[in-house]
Amino acid sequence: MRTLELIFKSSDDKTKTMSISYASGELAGEDVKKKMQEIAGLGMFDKDGVNPYQTPLAAHYKSTEIEPLFDTRK
Repeated sequence: MRTLELIFKSSDDKTKTMSISYASGELAGEDVKKKMQEIAGLGMFDKDGVNPYQTPLAAHYKSTEIEPLFDTRK
């Protein structure tokens, strides 16, 4: 499985990650950065005065490979 991870710095100076499971696999870095800036500008995730997605830091795809050992469901 491939997941898009968006990494932000929160307004209380912590690192927060937003994971998106069903993102396109062909996104350009500049396009992702612009969308992250839009997310940061919304402020819709604020909780108790803290914006968890205030400053975009990084974005990457994370792949998970499953290596089956046995499966009795068949």
